[in-house]
Amino acid sequence: MPLFDLETDDQIREFMQNEGKKHYKPYVEMSRRLPKFTPKQICHRWNYKLNPRLTDGPFTQEEKEFIYKWVTKNIKESGEIRWSHCQKLMEKKFKKFRAVNRIQGMWLTHRRHLERGVKKTKIPGTNTIDLSHVKQHTTIVFNPSYTTLVFSDVPILRTRPRLPTLIPSFQPEIKIPKMMPLF
Repeated sequence: MPLFDLETDDQIREFMQNEGKKHYKPYVEMSRRLPKFTPKQICHRWNYKLNPRLTDGPFTQEEKEFIYKWVTKNIKESGEIRWSHCQKLMEKKFKKFRAVNRIQGMWLTHRRHLERGVKKTKIPGTNTIDLSHVKQHTTIVFNPSYTTLVFSDVPILRTRPRLPTLIPSFQPEIKIPKMMPLF
């Protein structure tokens, strides 16, 4: 049996559209009216399922590229990503309001595909990885024990932290920040 039924969804939808902006903490107020649910449960239900502004459906290729580029520009050294900022920019640019968890899921899926591509193409006898078959754009693939750099027009390197091994034809002066995993 699902946690939320149609009647409960209608009550949440009606409250948020008519009275939600009147209350300082609308999810707390709604949970008082529906004591079966916590404010967090109501918040998630509204933000990820019931909000009429939400666009459901597959991401376009332009949206995917925007997410990939935005993350590479805006990720902090600690690995923190402010997904709500990306959501607002996407709404302005594409006129589509996407749930934050869908945007994050798109990035995590892309990251996982890059990491799987890395595992399949290790050059024997070295800790260098050839990613020439992976779509080339600037990004960082996060893995707690490795740092992988992907550049648009240069060879790709994979190094263990503090033991840099560069491809001999390309030796830039790059400081590789230690990245924390996102989970």
